[in-house]
Amino acid sequence: MSIDNVVSKLRASFESGKTRPIAWRKEQLRGLWNLVIDNRDRFAEAIHKDVAKPKVQVEVLEVLCVANEIIHFLHNLDDWLKDEPVSTLPPFENWSPVIRRQPRGLCLILGTWNYPLTLTLLPFIGVIAAGNTGILRPSEFAPNTANLLSELFPKYLDSSCFQCVTGGKEAAQNLLKYSFGHILFTGGQTVGKAIMQSAATTLSPLTLELGGRNAVIVSDKANVHLAAKRTLWAKATSAGQTCFAPNVAIVHEAVFDQFLESLKQVHYDFYKGSPSIHAVGRIVNAAQFGRVRSLLSSTKGKVFLGGKLDADSLYVEPTVVVGLAPDDSLLTSEVFGPILPVVRATDINHAISLTKSLAPESLGLYVFSEDSEEANTVINTVPNGSAAINDVMAQIAPTSLPFGGFGASGFGSYRGKASIDTFSHQQSIVTVPTNAEFEAMLEWRYPYADPDPTVAFIRANMTAPLPPT
Repeated sequence: MSIDNVVSKLRASFESGKTRPIAWRKEQLRGLWNLVIDNRDRFAEAIHKDVAKPKVQVEVLEVLCVANEIIHFLHNLDDWLKDEPVSTLPPFENWSPVIRRQPRGLCLILGTWNYPLTLTLLPFIGVIAAGNTGILRPSEFAPNTANLLSELFPKYLDSSCFQCVTGGKEAAQNLLKYSFGHILFTGGQTVGKAIMQSAATTLSPLTLELGGRNAVIVSDKANVHLAAKRTLWAKATSAGQTCFAPNVAIVHEAVFDQFLESLKQVHYDFYKGSPSIHAVGRIVNAAQFGRVRSLLSSTKGKVFLGGKLDADSLYVEPTVVVGLAPDDSLLTSEVFGPILPVVRATDINHAISLTKSLAPESLGLYVFSEDSEEANTVINTVPNGSAAINDVMAQIAPTSLPFGGFGASGFGSYRGKASIDTFSHQQSIVTVPTNAEFEAMLEWRYPYADPDPTVAFIRANMTAPLPPT
């Protein structure tokens, strides 16, 4: 079926009202849950072929992440879609003002390859739940997962309302010629800017999830060994190809050496001295491998741990680099691989300053400190899309928290109720009384009113008082 026919078919289904009943939406969400759970082993195999992601990571970070999100929606969808009463000033209280969430229409999800199930289907859950029709376009750089999704979609979902469209750059460009109720893209800044330009030509609302350079700050008040353990896990997960993984660790000088020694111990505990592609995964393709290898070869820092690369298998060993200048290649680029630069900070204020420079407007910020006030000071001072205290990447786990960027790391958010808000139009509705007493209150707006007493009436009855300090 051509793109034009797909778009026409899904628009017609939306206009028919088929997607509006909440019971129908829940039925489709159950279908998506079955799609994932019934085929969890096939997804593990497909994702392993695409990026060699270990099976445990696929089960937890791909399959269960999507499945549990659907369960969260099924439990809460009725409440999320109820009319939301809003407070207002006294003159308008009896107008019954509410916000009603209406479907936006045909929506487009442009998926990514690093989490080809999670970051593709999580936003699509919101498309379904909000009552839209939708096109899913998985990344061509995870072809096995994309083809599996394309095969399964018509078996589990209503194909008159939801379609999976595969293909490369040209397919995405063809899709972006059409207007959409909403577009969500996950990927890099360069492509994100191009999609934003395309969306502007059709006035299509847009959410961008772009990643960026994220920092881990390790305070002198931290549990240092735990900080090293959790940081190395996050950096090595999916071979470092996670948009909210740490790009740099900024460590208080009082615990700097202890942190490095803990990294060395944890590295051994994880991999028994011999990390492999089976435990870490691989870089997605030769081009990305070449980019990561270039970053490592051009650094002026010293490899403290790891450093092995294999071009044939596209494998990069989890690596720690120290002794870097502020303009080092590993600090000025998003690494997007299992290489962790570690830099020294003289105190927490210096760490904040370094973070603003090395990880500006990040998607994620991570602070290890047993001092809650100190940790929250960092989070409130450094601009970021989301944050975790005493862990890394944990903010993506709770199904009720919005996920989104800030500034250069993107705009808009989704997950849980935030997905409903993103993929719905928040319609403002008032119900104005028709009784004679209330009509008398509106006489001021009709042209036959005498202006002087009308103004006096308005000032006496419609001017809200300044609240007390």
